[in-house]
Amino acid sequence: MQINNEKIKSLVLTVGSSAKLMLKERCVAVYIMGSLARGGFSEIVSDIDIGIIIEEPIEQEDKITIDKIKTRYIQKYPSVKNNISIFWGSVDSLNGVVDEGRFPPFDRIDLIDHGLLIEGTDIKPNLIRPSKKELEIAGAKFALNYLGTEEKIREFNECSLMASKGDVYITKTILFPARFIYLARTGKIAGNDVSYQYYIDNFEGDDAALIKLGYKWRLESVPTSSEDIIIPLNKGIAPLYHRFIDIYIERMESYGEEGLASQLGKWKQNIKNPSRR
Repeated sequence: MQINNEKIKSLVLTVGSSAKLMLKERCVAVYIMGSLARGGFSEIVSDIDIGIIIEEPIEQEDKITIDKIKTRYIQKYPSVKNNISIFWGSVDSLNGVVDEGRFPPFDRIDLIDHGLLIEGTDIKPNLIRPSKKELEIAGAKFALNYLGTEEKIREFNECSLMASKGDVYITKTILFPARFIYLARTGKIAGNDVSYQYYIDNFEGDDAALIKLGYKWRLESVPTSSEDIIIPLNKGIAPLYHRFIDIYIERMESYGEEGLASQLGKWKQNIKNPSRR
């Protein structure tokens, strides 16, 4: 586990033992995932990612049990401010045989490549690796659903609206495109440390400067002065998202996903450049 914080370590291990206790023999495995497993964890902004594998068949009560596990340990460890994300499902659901649980393609590949077993039996050898196409299509859909909302577009066009939303919100909004571009260009999944470095090594301009700042803020927290946040956002957010969207329009067209390509194009048109208005 890539962390020295004893409270976070205790929380993660307790979630693992609790899953085993509450799901009993149906709890096949529990994994640490994300930056806690692969490195690059930030106590300021990183999620605590945990994967729980349940024996088939998935039961209606399983989601309720997972929610209880999460809620219980948020209350038990109030000093841990990081968001807890629990991904769960069975081997069959992760492999696409049945549509159950919660384990998106990006998180499946993260489990396969970096998951650290803390309870149960390792099932990673039984998992089917998501294809680059599946990951890129999932990335485009995620971007449209999470980053392409009317609220987000208003923030892109008036960055002062984003500046007060805190470390996690701001840094994720800045760094998500770098991770998606890294996938499109290399076919690999990487954390913020690798994808941010790839971006500033391969691109120049206000968008690259914003990526560099976003990674710095991820480690050190955003500035206390809102002006120091708004100015680089005004300069860099539109070119950053335009570049990301252009790359993914090309990828979606290559897969024959014309609907997604069209949605991405409309999203791009709605993102103006605040620094040039």
